[in-house]
Amino acid sequence: MSAPCRYPRVPSLQAMTLRGLITSSALGLAALTVLAEAFPSVAAPGTGTREARPAITAPPVAPPALASPPVPDGPAIRSVKVRPRSPVVGPRGGTRLVVEVVARGVAGPKGVTLRVEPGGRRARAHAAAPAPVPADASGWEVWRFDPPVRLTRWYPAGRWRAVATAKDASGRRATASASFLLRKATVLTGVRVARARKRGRAVRVAGTLMRVDPTGRFDYWFFPRQRLTLQFRRHGGRAWKSVARTRTNRDGQFARRVGRSHGTWRVVYAGTRHYAGVSRTVRHRAHK
Repeated sequence: MSAPCRYPRVPSLQAMTLRGLITSSALGLAALTVLAEAFPSVAAPGTGTREARPAITAPPVAPPALASPPVPDGPAIRSVKVRPRSPVVGPRGGTRLVVEVVARGVAGPKGVTLRVEPGGRRARAHAAAPAPVPADASGWEVWRFDPPVRLTRWYPAGRWRAVATAKDASGRRATASASFLLRKATVLTGVRVARARKRGRAVRVAGTLMRVDPTGRFDYWFFPRQRLTLQFRRHGGRAWKSVARTRTNRDGQFARRVGRSHGTWRVVYAGTRHYAGVSRTVRHRAHK
């Protein structure tokens, strides 16, 4: 009888399963250890802390350049001022003007030039001031003009212009102007206040209005057909009160009766675009 065949012993399913689980657990722990070393950002459970991850850096950016101060785009004129603002000329002599121009961005001693003209007609061009005075740190300069020619009675009365032109080194220009009124003088002569007859306390205010002779033959001549205002102020008072109006005749004379007497009288001529205003004050004390 032959010996029985012997087969290798196969472990039981229960033993093999337990061994496999132990082996699998050991391999899993080894794998987790390797992962933890490769990614140090993974925190160990229960520690309550988190390691910093490597920062993600962006490519460097150059800082913005500092803004340079604004450069004026060519010459500029900020203001043109004329003194006196309303010149008045009499029969003799003349009035001298002073013009101040505030400009920047100009070049050379003739960077700013000035001309003074009546209305739209050119009268005379004046050279630039030789030495501008710095106005402030932003580059503005004051150019002061003192024209050698005086305005006299022989120049036309009315609106005039002072036109300033600024020029830089490249030839660019800027222009600005200021207007003013040139007027001729007027005078009130022979103004008197007298008690009107048979009018109780009424008085008569009379006189003559004259202007610089437009023909040039005399210093002053009669100023016809002009409106005048009569004002009154009581003795010791301060406020003037307009009480009547009158008009000059063809010889420049006027006369008006009014119902007040004891106080101070003033005759006022307001003037026109071509002739300056004027006033004259006369005190009157009523007689008993």
